[in-house]
Amino acid sequence: MSKIVGVVGLGAMGSAFAIMLVKAGFEVVGFDVRAAALDELESNGGKRAGSPRDVAEQSDVVLLSLPSIEVFQDVISGQGSVTSSGKAGLVVIDTCTMPIAVKEDGARIVADSSMTLIDGTVSGNRDMILAKTLTAYMSGDEAAFAPHADVISAFTRKHSFVGPFGNASKIKFVINHLVCVMTAANAEAMAMGLKAGLAADDVFDLVKDSAANSVLWEIRGPMMVSEDYTSSRGNFGMASKDGPVIGEFAQDMHFPAPIFQTALQMHHAAVGMGMYDIDTAALCRLYETIGGIER
Repeated sequence: MSKIVGVVGLGAMGSAFAIMLVKAGFEVVGFDVRAAALDELESNGGKRAGSPRDVAEQSDVVLLSLPSIEVFQDVISGQGSVTSSGKAGLVVIDTCTMPIAVKEDGARIVADSSMTLIDGTVSGNRDMILAKTLTAYMSGDEAAFAPHADVISAFTRKHSFVGPFGNASKIKFVINHLVCVMTAANAEAMAMGLKAGLAADDVFDLVKDSAANSVLWEIRGPMMVSEDYTSSRGNFGMASKDGPVIGEFAQDMHFPAPIFQTALQMHHAAVGMGMYDIDTAALCRLYETIGGIER
């Protein structure tokens, strides 16, 4: 009998999880507040549910891919929540980027219902999920997670168990610190090349073949060349959600992070210019605007 995997939250990332899980042979049942997201799930071979509770009741393991702390808390303990299913022994794997204290509170609520919450995080975007080049990090109760490692393997190139609950979030903060800085640096460098009169595709190709190349350059450089910032279904969540979480994490440790904070301001500027719902590669457009560059 196929394992049934629940997915709560069918945005850019959660919907891609569902697609890859179906392709791997799992039965997938999902929930999202948006009817269009449920239609997309069904069109890709999944089954729609009516609530997080409905997902939990039907599933052997549940993945959460949620947009905010408020939604996470509601899915964990609100009306029609996962815990209201009363399904003792259920393992819930959260993949969101949130303050560790929020996840710890969620873990206690889940444990009170005889379930287990795994602190999970992922590094990459929707395209990387669909290409199975995503990486993931899991922390918490390893014995509870182990039987469901095959679920994470369905949409990742590699996943690592990194120890006590919260460690997966900590490494995600480190990674997203670098993503924030490098995305801004890559966009700035591309725009500088354009300002100097170089062709965007030449800049991309020549940097790709140099010591300055990176995975992020290879992912976002083509978007800067084509000026297609929508097909990835990415957005500037770094500015509105992840950035403040990482900043507070550093501040709580009295750790200075000036390069991160400077790069984050460029993300905020892009949001201020109305770019929230497009990929952060669009920082190149921001630099072009303030640099007086026309293509």
